[in-house]
Amino acid sequence: MNKKNNQRFHETEIRMESTMLELMKDTEFEKITVKRICEKAKVNRSTFYAHFIDIYDMLDKMERELRKELLDSYGDKSEHQIFSEESFIQFLKHIKKHKYFYRINLQTRKSFPLKQGYEELWKIIKLRCEQAGVKADEEVMYYFINFQAGFTMVLKHWVDTDCKISEYAVAAIIKNCIPVVLARH
Repeated sequence: MNKKNNQRFHETEIRMESTMLELMKDTEFEKITVKRICEKAKVNRSTFYAHFIDIYDMLDKMERELRKELLDSYGDKSEHQIFSEESFIQFLKHIKKHKYFYRINLQTRKSFPLKQGYEELWKIIKLRCEQAGVKADEEVMYYFINFQAGFTMVLKHWVDTDCKISEYAVAAIIKNCIPVVLARH
């Protein structure tokens, strides 16, 4: 029987997610339906709903899986490297590899870009701000929002333009846009 956590269940889920990514390449997100995913993946609707609540749940799950893949690729890098060009390049290569997913994901973004990892980034930005003499949490929040919003919009523009300029050029731009308060280490 095809139950959660067995190989067949996992393979079916991967097939449906791959189908979703294929559809994202040339179909507007609003026009992608559960029916279309099921037809292309050759699964029943009940199979889809055994894995996901709806298409948005599917997107959220895919985002969590891609985030884990990205974080695993960093290994045990130290915190002071978080704002380095090298870390941005690695991140941008990941985004480019999955650009169809991120194009949709960034278009549907309605909250802070970082859901998981929010606390870790907050701690790093707060520490950098405190080292620069910015102590009030409310002031630190402005640096945090500025970094997240700017970074997200750069990513959105990059994937919307089909990642035409290199990861290296975008990483340099991001690095040059980081406030001096955060760039210190």
